[in-house]
Amino acid sequence: MSEQPALPHWIDVSQADDLRDVIHRTVACLAQGGVVGLATETVYGLAACALSPRSVARVRALRTSESWRPLTLLLKGPEEVTDWVPGISLVARRLAWRLWPGPLTLLFPGAMTEGLSRRLPAEVRPLISPSDDMALRTPSHPIVREVLRLLPAPMVIAQASSTENPAITAEPLRSLEGVDMVVDAGPTQYRQFATVVRVQDRAWSIERPGVIDASMLIQSASLIVLFVCTGNTCRSPMAEAICKALLARRLGCQFDELEGKGVVIRSAGVAASNGAPAAAHAIDVVRAIGGSLENHRSRRIGAGLVRQADCIFAMTADHLDALLDAIPEVEPRAYLLDPDGGDVADPVGLDHETYRRTAQMIEAMLERRLDEMGF
Repeated sequence: MSEQPALPHWIDVSQADDLRDVIHRTVACLAQGGVVGLATETVYGLAACALSPRSVARVRALRTSESWRPLTLLLKGPEEVTDWVPGISLVARRLAWRLWPGPLTLLFPGAMTEGLSRRLPAEVRPLISPSDDMALRTPSHPIVREVLRLLPAPMVIAQASSTENPAITAEPLRSLEGVDMVVDAGPTQYRQFATVVRVQDRAWSIERPGVIDASMLIQSASLIVLFVCTGNTCRSPMAEAICKALLARRLGCQFDELEGKGVVIRSAGVAASNGAPAAAHAIDVVRAIGGSLENHRSRRIGAGLVRQADCIFAMTADHLDALLDAIPEVEPRAYLLDPDGGDVADPVGLDHETYRRTAQMIEAMLERRLDEMGF
């Protein structure tokens, strides 16, 4: 009688007494050259230690569809991306920092010959990517993130299902030969594939549609300029609207086409209440310059918005100091709006003429700043 093929050791997370034990057993299996079925936030995948040629070969053989694609290298965080792609473009860096951890795989043509990939075993590199393209991702699933934190080596993963039938539960892995362990963490969060984006220099394209849509990618790949004042009803929204008007003229497009040109303009206040309209005088004077504030609603500044911005302009030194006290790491890209180092005085509560002069002052400052930025 022939032997029955060995089935994966099955761990049901919902029945586990201690999740830490599940994670340590997973790390041990991977470190010893095993193949483990793991849930990401998108679909279940087959994972292996990137330093083990035998386990990587098994993952490559088990891949049930798109066998030509590179296996995905999982990173602990976006800060590691430059270790693997030393010459990463600004566009790719923005996508990584703004969308990781999350359901995005970045594909870099020819990058398997660069960076840390050169330290992988020679026999592993063609197994990960026959074409030398490199696929990188930082997942957000807490179990995978903890495994990555504890595993003393890189990890590769491949989807465990066909493109037509994503494995959103662990069940498709139950009878797979060649898999040592399956960690059943229940249905995945998004229940569809991660978006795969090919990035080459400053250009990007969607290789495979998924959770993150084109509009989110466009915004995330764009230059983000942020204006900051106190209440986000006068100065910073005026700067936002005037900047949009100036850029639209310089780029030969409409306001609503700026994001398609790769520029996102935002404003916020360090002490703003959310949802307040712009001041009436601000609306009037901006309209005269060619901008629009009719639909503006104030928002309080948040750490996420600040960290995503490529360039931050504060109206006064006090605003800049408050910003840097809260989030000091943004200092290299935070400036006063005035290139000469002066403050833009608050016109709140004053007359229409004061608002008009403030708008003209902001416009002149922005003309100089846009010249400096190469627009």
